[in-house]
Amino acid sequence: MADSIFRSLRDGALEGELAPTLTIKDSIASPFSIHIFSHILLQLSSHFAAQKSHNTGIVIVAISRSPSFYADLLKNKGLELASSSKWIHVLDCYTDPLGWKDKTRKSGNVNVPSEQIPLDATSYKSVKDMDKLFLAITDLGRGLVGENKSRFCVAIDSLSELLRHSSLQSVAGLLSNLRSHGTFSCTI
Repeated sequence: MADSIFRSLRDGALEGELAPTLTIKDSIASPFSIHIFSHILLQLSSHFAAQKSHNTGIVIVAISRSPSFYADLLKNKGLELASSSKWIHVLDCYTDPLGWKDKTRKSGNVNVPSEQIPLDATSYKSVKDMDKLFLAITDLGRGLVGENKSRFCVAIDSLSELLRHSSLQSVAGLLSNLRSHGTFSCTI
């Protein structure tokens, strides 16, 4: 069953189809979703890096883990981070999800050290606005696929974190937009 799920995600949607979506449910009794998410992400990444997929790459929306977590994950799998910018982009919603660190840095009250990430990560500071988040995801994906008709995957590491900042209807709307937009091949 796991192989068929992975194959469906790897191959993605065909023209005119809704993008397949995999939701991994976590609970206190079974807190292994990050391990399953990481496994699927590594499998997809290795196919993208080897150019064995119909899809061009993946956009990771990092909400519950830092972009450096994903850099370490890929590095430990043996994937080359230097060439990763061709097939992976990270939307960093973890470091400063509400823009507070940026405001304190500008006021001069606190010196916040910047983190060097060996992945192509784009900072995002407004997780409350799902429409802007959708646009940020599509912009990063366009950077992967260019102007051709290729598609890309989206991996959101935690919907629960999004629900802390936005309404259920807004998050459901984001997922619906991701499934029905023509450039997305699958959503995790």
